Amino acid sequence: MPQTISSAPREWYRIQAKAEEPSLVEIDIYDFIGDWIDGYWGFGITAKQFLDQLAKIPDSVKTVKIRINSPGGDVYSATAIANLLRDQQASKGRTVEVVIDAMAASAATIITSAGSEGKVSIADNGLMFVHNPWTIGIGNAKELRRAADDLDKMAKTIVTAYQWRSSLSDEELAALMDAETLMDADEAISRGFADGKIAGLPAMAAAFDPRGLPTVANLPERIRAKIEAMMQQPAPEPPKPQPAEAGAVLSACETADCLALARGLIESAATMERVTAAIQAEQAARSARSERERQIRMLCAMAKQPELADDYVSGGMPVDLVKRQLAIITAKQDKIEIDASLSPDAGGAANQARLNPSAIWAERRARVGQRGA
Repeated sequence: MPQTISSAPREWYRIQAKAEEPSLVEIDIYDFIGDWIDGYWGFGITAKQFLDQLAKIPDSVKTVKIRINSPGGDVYSATAIANLLRDQQASKGRTVEVVIDAMAASAATIITSAGSEGKVSIADNGLMFVHNPWTIGIGNAKELRRAADDLDKMAKTIVTAYQWRSSLSDEELAALMDAETLMDADEAISRGFADGKIAGLPAMAAAFDPRGLPTVANLPERIRAKIEAMMQQPAPEPPKPQPAEAGAVLSACETADCLALARGLIESAATMERVTAAIQAEQAARSARSERERQIRMLCAMAKQPELADDYVSGGMPVDLVKRQLAIITAKQDKIEIDASLSPDAGGAANQARLNPSAIWAERRARVGQRGA
């Protein structure tokens, strides 16, 4: 397990030594970068506290690795941290690696600029956002003009930090800041803000906090869609079904008179849902078998062959097949033959008595005569 350097509560950053790599210390900056007032209210860690933590790093450490997913924050704190990291290289001879796991925005880009040459990486789904410094001003006209001048000076110091890495000119960097530029990984590399790409981790991107993007609502649709996609939390994995307790399985099977099922269900670590389904399936099968037996015995009784019922039931013969066999057996045992033939003179006298042609024609002629009259 990693060994923490400090017992201070984690707010927006954490420093930890890697037990498996004693020469490496990893620093996670995964939130809004606080200023002195945040430290006063206990909401964050100041640059001074960051310095105190760096001082506790053993001399055996040769590499400081910064992992960043931050919307930025206070420029002064970020600048102080960046300078402290550059001092690690100059006075301690340490390498400072920077990994942008998801977002380095606003003041966080000052910290990323402090990485050693060739040691700044950005996730292939990561973003960097640069813009001019801004503030909330209160005062008269002279005071507000002075605040504007101070912001211009601050912007120049940010450009200076960017030029630790980027070969872009003052004017080109200022133009990027004026345009409030959001860069994907390829754009950040092409402009010198990063050296290469690494495979991104969606879970890290989901930790992004947009508070450091003051004009995010005015960003182009393509950029805003990318930020929104980054901010989406991954769907939680469904909980793994838990095996039912053996006692619960035995109780359910006993109640349903299905104890024969219990052993197999317990050995297969079946869930209670599966136990219930198995019991219901067994009950349905029993009901079907009972109904089949009832119908077979009834058919055998009607055919006066009750002695055949047991064999039909145990043999698993379908009811329809039982019907056909019983019909054949019954027909073969029936001794009554139906005579469908008539002899030539059979019943002749009776038929003639009922059907007298002369009488029929006489009656017909009489009816015709009546109509004629």
